[in-house]
Amino acid sequence: MLVHLLLVAGALVMLFPFAWLVSSTLKPMNEIFAVPIRWIPTTITLENYISGWNGLPGYTFSTFFLNSLMVTGIVVVGTAFSSSFVAYGFSRIDFKFRNFLFLLLLSTMMIPGQVTMIPLYILFAKWNLVDTYVPLTVGAFFGGGAFFIFMLRQFYDSIPKDLDDSARIDGCGHFRIYWQIILPLSKPALFSASVFAFIWTYNDFMTPLIYLNDVKKYTVPVALRMFVDNAGKSNWGGLLAMSLVGMLPSIIIFFSAQRYFIEGIATTGLKG
Repeated sequence: MLVHLLLVAGALVMLFPFAWLVSSTLKPMNEIFAVPIRWIPTTITLENYISGWNGLPGYTFSTFFLNSLMVTGIVVVGTAFSSSFVAYGFSRIDFKFRNFLFLLLLSTMMIPGQVTMIPLYILFAKWNLVDTYVPLTVGAFFGGGAFFIFMLRQFYDSIPKDLDDSARIDGCGHFRIYWQIILPLSKPALFSASVFAFIWTYNDFMTPLIYLNDVKKYTVPVALRMFVDNAGKSNWGGLLAMSLVGMLPSIIIFFSAQRYFIEGIATTGLKG
């Protein structure tokens, strides 16, 4: 009973900012930062949603949603296939220096992103790929990241290798084993990897900020920053309203795939 009470109390604390956000999107501008907090607006208005959706000169917020969904979709597909393919190699193919290369791969997770930020920018700038979506998506097709490879390899190691032996007797090669046996059995882990990739990419602010210059190519996180003007008046109501609307795809994806997500985490060697 005590554990449940603590969990409920923790959940209420976590929901406090979200409840304030929802309430503030329906308030007039002069009530948003009122002290003490007014949880129920004196006047409920949808003006924040209207001004936020049409608040950026020359663009509606649908432009940025489509950009984010396009980039995120490409990354999710690329990550799911490339990371599963690399993980299969580390799990099912016995080659020289396999364990050393896997440890080397895992060690890249300890390198802060700030260390590689400038070299990567210089590289993409020399290839004339700045202000394109290539820097945001190309990595997904070359392994997708050490975390996803590690997670899927842990899952593949739990699949009996007797299935591989049976398939080889029937004349299957590595690619057919991967495509027709391993992948169908890996749906929970692939769902987990896809959910992680979706949320991390959709919410990524720094990478689009660095590589994208044209406003019409901005993703949702970068577009939200445009509502705040350090030298003038900021549209806080529009910012809060679009922040709430921008959260919806992540919330929908998580709850839609929750069963597969939890099942995947529980079967990939990441549980305690």
